[in-house]
Amino acid sequence: MFDYQAPEQLLKDKISLVTGAGDGIGKTAALPYAQHGATVILLGRTPKKLEAVYDPIEAKGYPQAAIVPL
Repeated sequence: MFDYQAPEQLLKDKISLVTGAGDGIGKTAALPYAQHGATVILLGRTPKKLEAVYDPIEAKGYPQAAIVPL
C-alpha cells in the first residue's frame, strides 16, 4: 500500500479542463485539482451544477475557476 501525499502546489500554473464537472467523477476531481494549484475549467451541461462546484473553489481561495456550460 502506498502513502503518497501530493505536494500542495503540484499543479501550480497548470490548466485543467474537467468535463462533466457538475456531477460524479468530474465534480469529485475538480476540487483537488484546484486545491493543488490548477486553474480549473468546469465544463458541463447544467450551469447551476457547475456553480455548485465553482463556489467552494472560490470560497477556499484557490485559483479562479471558469464555468463553461455546453
